[in-house]
Amino acid sequence: MAFTGKYVLESQENYKEFLKALGIKDDSDSINDEMITDIYQNDSFRLTKFLMNRTWNNIFLIGKESELQTLDGEMFKTTVTLDGGKLKIQFPKYLYTAEVNGDRLTEVITDGAVTNKMISKRAN
Repeated sequence: MAFTGKYVLESQENYKEFLKALGIKDDSDSINDEMITDIYQNDSFRLTKFLMNRTWNNIFLIGKESELQTLDGEMFKTTVTLDGGKLKIQFPKYLYTAEVNGDRLTEVITDGAVTNKMISKRAN
């Protein structure tokens, strides 16, 4: 259960540039310093993000097609993979990867040439 835990954002790179690349102009999304990521891994995964006034929750099985939701509320179908310890989700506009090293969760979101990297620390 390497992923299971609650993680608090410590640092990130290129967040504003990533939002711009996605065409998101909402000023309330310009800062996500208080983001919490809660992951539960068992037979299925539950990935929940708490971001300011939004909560985003997805439940899926590795290797099985699942219906997921973007932060904008758009529903889509994809197959989530776990490869070399990295969780990979192909969203409609970007690729999301996550991995745990010790007590750190590293999330990388790539949209073409723009990459947003977030590092969060496991909360006690």
